[in-house]
Amino acid sequence: MAIESNDGETVPTSDECYYEELASVEEIYLEETEEELRLELTSDTPQGECPAPALDTAFEWYREVQASLFRK
Repeated sequence: MAIESNDGETVPTSDECYYEELASVEEIYLEETEEELRLELTSDTPQGECPAPALDTAFEWYREVQASLFRK
């Protein structure tokens, strides 16, 4: 919930800032994952010859970013 100051400005609370930052991180992660999958699907290389994507690494990075938000 935003707080309205005496001069009529709306100031976001720390909860709002936290959730906005979390949503931003999630959006970036989803965009990167979507791009990786699009590249894999549109690749000329047959799928059997493609190396398995490092989803564990990407997921671990995402979890580390989320954990860092809680530490702030």
